[in-house]
Amino acid sequence: MPLFVLAVAFVVSGAAGLIYESTWTRYLSLFVGHDAYAQVLVLVLFLGGMSAGAWLGGRWSPRSRSPLLGYAAVEAAAGGIGLVFHPAYLALTGWAYASVFPHLGAGIGGDLIKWAIAAILLLPQSLLLGASFPLMSAGVLRLDPATPGRRIALLYFANSLGAAGGVLLGGFVLVPAIGLPGAIRAAALANLGVALVVAIVAFLSQRDPALTEVPRPAPTVPPVPRDRTLTLLLAVSAGTAIASFLYEIDWIRMLSLVLGSATHSFELMLSAFILGLALGSLWISGRADRLTSPLRSLGLIQIAMGVCALGTLVAYASTFHWMTWLFAALTKSEAGYQGFTLVRYGISMAIMLPATCCAGMTLPLITKILLARGAGEQVIGTVYAWNTLGSIAGVAIGGLLLLPLLGLKGLMLVAGALDITLGIALVASTRGTELVRPPGRHLLAGMAALALLVALTAWAARLDPVAMASGVFRFGRILDPSLTQVLRTRDGRTATVSVLRQTAINDLSIRTNGKTDASVNEAFWRPACEEVSGRAPLNGDASTQVLLPLITLAYRPDARRAAIVGFGSGMSTHMLLGDPHLTKVVTIEIEPEMIAAGREFYPINRRAYDDPRATFVIGDARTYLSTGGERFDLIMSEPSNPWVSGVSGLFTVEFYQRIRSALAPGGVFGQWLHTYELDDELVLSVLGALHQVFPDYVVYQVGEGDFLIVASAEGPLAPPDWRVFDAPDLADLRCRTFPPTAGTMRALRAGGRALFAPLFDGDRRLNSDFDPVLDLGAERRRYLESHAIGLEAIVGDWRGMAGALEGAAPLIPESVPAPPFMTVAGVSSRTAAALLQERRASRNDTTVEPPDVQFAREQWKAWQFRLSGPAPSDWRSFLLAFDGMSILAHRGTAGYANPRLFASAAAFMERRGAPLLIRQAVGFRRAVLEWKMESVASLGSALLPSVRAGQGLVDREQFIDGMLIAAVRLGRGGMADSTLSELGTARRARPGDLRDDLLLAHLQRAFGTAVR
Repeated sequence: MPLFVLAVAFVVSGAAGLIYESTWTRYLSLFVGHDAYAQVLVLVLFLGGMSAGAWLGGRWSPRSRSPLLGYAAVEAAAGGIGLVFHPAYLALTGWAYASVFPHLGAGIGGDLIKWAIAAILLLPQSLLLGASFPLMSAGVLRLDPATPGRRIALLYFANSLGAAGGVLLGGFVLVPAIGLPGAIRAAALANLGVALVVAIVAFLSQRDPALTEVPRPAPTVPPVPRDRTLTLLLAVSAGTAIASFLYEIDWIRMLSLVLGSATHSFELMLSAFILGLALGSLWISGRADRLTSPLRSLGLIQIAMGVCALGTLVAYASTFHWMTWLFAALTKSEAGYQGFTLVRYGISMAIMLPATCCAGMTLPLITKILLARGAGEQVIGTVYAWNTLGSIAGVAIGGLLLLPLLGLKGLMLVAGALDITLGIALVASTRGTELVRPPGRHLLAGMAALALLVALTAWAARLDPVAMASGVFRFGRILDPSLTQVLRTRDGRTATVSVLRQTAINDLSIRTNGKTDASVNEAFWRPACEEVSGRAPLNGDASTQVLLPLITLAYRPDARRAAIVGFGSGMSTHMLLGDPHLTKVVTIEIEPEMIAAGREFYPINRRAYDDPRATFVIGDARTYLSTGGERFDLIMSEPSNPWVSGVSGLFTVEFYQRIRSALAPGGVFGQWLHTYELDDELVLSVLGALHQVFPDYVVYQVGEGDFLIVASAEGPLAPPDWRVFDAPDLADLRCRTFPPTAGTMRALRAGGRALFAPLFDGDRRLNSDFDPVLDLGAERRRYLESHAIGLEAIVGDWRGMAGALEGAAPLIPESVPAPPFMTVAGVSSRTAAALLQERRASRNDTTVEPPDVQFAREQWKAWQFRLSGPAPSDWRSFLLAFDGMSILAHRGTAGYANPRLFASAAAFMERRGAPLLIRQAVGFRRAVLEWKMESVASLGSALLPSVRAGQGLVDREQFIDGMLIAAVRLGRGGMADSTLSELGTARRARPGDLRDDLLLAHLQRAFGTAVR
């Protein structure tokens, strides 16, 4: 019974340890960065502490009367430190940001302080966690010394099983529910509970005097020179750890191309890896003490592990087809997402399990062999320490050197060859139960077979660059190789970067781990145009890459120093450098291969490479901007999608605080944010984070599903200067696209701080470092193909609700219809609105019209035909047709009523004797459009009975919106209260419409509890 209790306690301890590890990684990545060097150094600190702790635990346990009490003390100390980790982190990092980095800036001094703080935070608990295994093992062996192999293996199994579950528990349950600080505290409480249980078991066990002796098990095989055996097995322990970490690095990168790069995907992969170790330990537990030649068995296991690992290269190609099948089989629903998660876990296990099961057998077997040969219980910690040192070498060599140098296939070949070499050496050096010297021709034959196996694997394993760059985890399909040209693909330190050309549409895209980060369409690959007929509206990613830098610059046209987070295709950097006033533009990119791959887009990004004002910084943007010491007039953040692991940290309250401190007086910040694959709550978690930090901001639509938030470092934003589009170096852009007008740019504006502020009066959950709601929710929303329509609905709202609530100036269409600058609906609809304002409906140019402009022209003709007819038998049909024309005539405008449309309607009603209620309904529409709130109130009172009765004279939604906006603008809480009482608020087809939330938030701010 005591052994069972200890095993369960060790399961819980393993879960707590992995919760710590995963949350520590998140914490320290926020401070030291997400770049490859920072991630490796964090792991080196953690593993180095584990190794030192294991060695110390192994040295101390033989001298202890009760290793179990020592283990309980270690668990209690780890739990105590866990309880204070979060406040300690805040205190130390806050001190560094406030008092150290401003004086040291970038350089060796700042780096030393940063890593000293990381060591202070990480080493104490990692030392304790490392000491726990040898202490628990020694305690268990004293309770049952007869079967050391079985007991050691079962302890490895218990701890690894808990670790595999801890990864999932922390990532899928604890962090979403209680945030990073809560997850750390939960792990700490688990440690304290384990300490109490083990202490009780140790106390009860000490009643038996026999258990207080340090056992010395008799050798079960003829003695051999201990130094030679120990040296060999410690070398195997370290070597197999190097290979295992190379496997882990390689598998995670390979599977991220299939399963995606989201945090939950990495958690599934890590859990599958550790679960394989646990199952291997379980399998060997029943056999370790019965093996007649454990050294030879260890060698065979090493060979099997390497062979299985090499086999994953051949099996890998099938995983892309498994994912396409998965997308076809599952629905886009919550249940489908759960199935998607489970099958991804299954794919991870299918790739990893054979080799990791073998890996899980090695350490228990090595430890058992040495214990059986009389090495003493201190060897448990020694083996564990050497294995951890090998893991450190694997992390550093694999992540920083071998992966970029050899690529995914080469790294796996090296790792598999290492394990097989170790196995061949063991088998060739073993005869019966003894080591022989030298291994002789058996070793040479084994190495020749290994060379042949590696060559065959290299030939058979063909990693398809098109499949790997397809983003199959996102769209469930593999690109057509006949229509896709892979110009470049490289395995970088943090991502696999590819450049693809879609030959059918002449579209060039750059992709990281299969996800498109930027693309440029055919319009920008044409030779420099000289005629207006060569122009085309901006569309796709090009509109985002053009507008992000130029709109941000318009709010600080005199900027001298600028920084851009994320390189992509380099087009944004190129556009920003088109401004002659800038003296320095720093582009911060975490992956060097992105900058190298960006040369495939030359010359459309030429200034990013050729302009002497351009500077590249390779590293983590958060770290650079927090510790670099530079201050910028303009900072623009254009990172990857926030569902990519680590990226959501560039959308948090704390990151925005660092950005604000890096801005010079009067500086501005531009934040890109997409709304596809998100929902409105996640979008608002980002907007709310920015709202909390910056005193003023404005939101623009810059593409289909793409938005830009421009924020000021201090005080209100100055009016934008759209002359930035006229810079001489942007002549090529003006020749390819139609010039934007001030009205066009205003039509892209969703609103500013005054509009959105009421949404954040309550306890809305904001995206923060320690409550990463965006990171946790974005992958689910991506799978469900969600789309946050709220901001787009505000931009496209033909009634101008946002402008009315914000108190903005009216926005009227241009006097002459201009070709649309972009393909965004609000811009092309504005062209249609200008057309319908004209006195004639005939064409006056040969420009190809967008479909909605053509549709507006056709509908105007149909409207004119209706007006030439008799009075309708049911005037509601007239109002319905009028509403349709009103939508076409007023999208892309605000505070404006098309005089031509209303004049034609008024003349028809006068000629055909329209009833008073019909005239009032049309008047109500005009008053709402022109923001004439007194007229809205008076006409609304007259129309209320008909709306309540459902007579269809005024759309219920339009009526409630108009009345509530008027109530806010006029300060009439009673009017809002009576409207809601009479008609309610459930009026839109989609629940949770952001326009509803926005309107009710303004009501709440204006009238508080007066509105029900």
